[in-house]
Amino acid sequence: MLNRVFSEVPFLRLILPFSLGILLGFATQLERDFLIVVFIFLLIVICADLILKISSKFSREWIYGIILQLILFVSGLIVVDLKRSASDYRDHLNGNDLIIADLIEFPEEKPNTYKAIARVRAVKNQGSWKQTGGRCLIYFRKDDNSVKLIPGDRVVFISGFSEIPFNGNPYEFNYKKYMHRHRVFKQIFLETESWEKIGENKGSPLLLAGVKMQNHLFQKYREYGMKDDVLEVAGALTLGLREKLGDEIKQSYRVSGAVHILAISGLHVGILYVVLFYSLSFLKKTRYGKIVMVLVILCALWFFALLTGLSPSVLRASTMFSFVLIGQSLRRHSNVYNSLAISAFILLFINPSLIFNVGFQLSYCAVLGIVILQPRLHNLMRSRFWLVDKISGLVAVSIAAQLATFPLSLYYFHQFPVYFWLTNIIVIPLTTLILYFGFLFFLFSVQPLVAGFIGKVQALLISGMNVSVETIRELPLSIIDGINISEAESIILYCIVIFTSLLFIRKKGAFFLPVLGSVFLLLSINLFQLYEVLRQKSAVLYNINGVTAINFIDGRTSYMVYDSGEKNIENQLNYYTENHMIASGIKKAVMFSLASVSEDRTVFQDNSLFIYKGFISYNNLHLFIYFDSFQSAFNDGKKVNVDYLIYSNPDGMNVSDLKKGIAFNKLIISSMIPEWKARLLKDECDRNNISCYCVRNDGPCIFGFEKQDSF
Repeated sequence: MLNRVFSEVPFLRLILPFSLGILLGFATQLERDFLIVVFIFLLIVICADLILKISSKFSREWIYGIILQLILFVSGLIVVDLKRSASDYRDHLNGNDLIIADLIEFPEEKPNTYKAIARVRAVKNQGSWKQTGGRCLIYFRKDDNSVKLIPGDRVVFISGFSEIPFNGNPYEFNYKKYMHRHRVFKQIFLETESWEKIGENKGSPLLLAGVKMQNHLFQKYREYGMKDDVLEVAGALTLGLREKLGDEIKQSYRVSGAVHILAISGLHVGILYVVLFYSLSFLKKTRYGKIVMVLVILCALWFFALLTGLSPSVLRASTMFSFVLIGQSLRRHSNVYNSLAISAFILLFINPSLIFNVGFQLSYCAVLGIVILQPRLHNLMRSRFWLVDKISGLVAVSIAAQLATFPLSLYYFHQFPVYFWLTNIIVIPLTTLILYFGFLFFLFSVQPLVAGFIGKVQALLISGMNVSVETIRELPLSIIDGINISEAESIILYCIVIFTSLLFIRKKGAFFLPVLGSVFLLLSINLFQLYEVLRQKSAVLYNINGVTAINFIDGRTSYMVYDSGEKNIENQLNYYTENHMIASGIKKAVMFSLASVSEDRTVFQDNSLFIYKGFISYNNLHLFIYFDSFQSAFNDGKKVNVDYLIYSNPDGMNVSDLKKGIAFNKLIISSMIPEWKARLLKDECDRNNISCYCVRNDGPCIFGFEKQDSF
């Protein structure tokens, strides 16, 4: 069976070893010279094998196949190494250098800044300019100049780069690693007077043309009466301007299972492709009709990519469907799979880091699910009534895509929208109409009367979709949150989906045993994890800038004790700790500030946790959190004995004075303390031979109870 798959989809033989090479390339760092020597050796061997194959019967097919797989595997390693070692501006930084950079995306509005990614073009040090590459993350102070910035603008500034932060908290998203894979290496904050715009329309002419069309259409939408949520969704859905979306509308689409609609991706390109393919099928009856049809669809796909600002997701989807179109035009049944493999191979060759991109993974899984499962599912729901049959077809598309992507979605997003099938019945037809009205709006945007009418129809469709999504959001149990699965569990889920699909498609009982075995394995893993969760006991002092937050976990209950100089800190805490809570299987979360303990109540006790003002006892772990409300605790003449003293008072006393009122084995400097103050405390501890741990520099403290502390 496997040989049959490889013979029908030969490019699958290429993409698998090449992808494995890319994965190993990111996991390790082998010497390039060694890789090149191995690559050349394999080429010599395969050439020798081909010569033997021509001159005699000595050669064997399996030898050729193994060597080819090894060549592709090594090629993946080399591609990653070439990308990793490409020259960038970090090689030329030497103090206060001048930097010239071009913005490559629309700045994203933050509370006090505009954030944008820029491509560094040149660095000036030692009196000369050096051409370079690489990307950086720029935060512009909000002002009259930064609000006008668009892609293609060139800016100059004095370097003062810092590392992209990663706090290292348990299960926290590694934003630094994510940005490095996209060749964004440093970040910088620029005040109003520290930068200057020195040019515009820099960079790719195609990208700039797309940006101009985006701005033109978005302003036209506003001119013809669109506003608020309707304008935001129109910009996201037809122009790829997702940064215009408000938090409330994004939440509604997320909970209802339609958030993928708001991000221009393979779905939108697929809708465009399918409608055009069937609309223009009549051309195939003419002499050169097939060529005309292919050219028209290709032009439409890439014009749409240009219209949406050549975003990476649309470029991927356009590439993928371009190969699918060419494959289908050759009338080969299996070519759709081969086309997908070819497009993935080319995209990974150009940018190997795409293999870790969630959108890349979901796009290909969704398309494969639709191609393989949708026809079979639709056959099970066929109806002699035209409307019912069309609705069942949409349901089949939705279910097929969801089956193919839900293990990945659970792994990455920890949630499952229950009414996704109902949402997609409504939003997919509406999205199709909105996209095509968007094209018409662009074509007639210079005709106010026609454009105004089209804009009103489009606004009506978007309003209806927003209302539908909001209604579905309000349904009971609309989303299941807090789902945590491991990589192994997601693979097992895919095994269940694949073998169950084969069971219904092939109707062979032989596939029932793998389904049963996969389900049993998944249940066993879940039961073991539940057992581990119920008996877990841990304490974590997080690394969150300007906050002291320590979390005590007892089974499925979490007790978060925190101290901060800011109000309404709960959202910030949730951002850094949510994934940890999900991974720990927490069902009950108790949060309170140290200020509430000192002011409203003097004692807190629950299970094995006891808090008296700044003193905390948990499973034989004794802590004292020293912060401003407990300054007087050291003047009452009583000496406290604890394992750890957590220093959380930016204006507090020195370590020597602290030891007069409290005995401790180790001082922990929390991330509440500014860096300069933490450095002074660390130096004082070193001079006095006091064991010290600085959360800012050393990462979060993880206290263990069955083994030694993790820090």
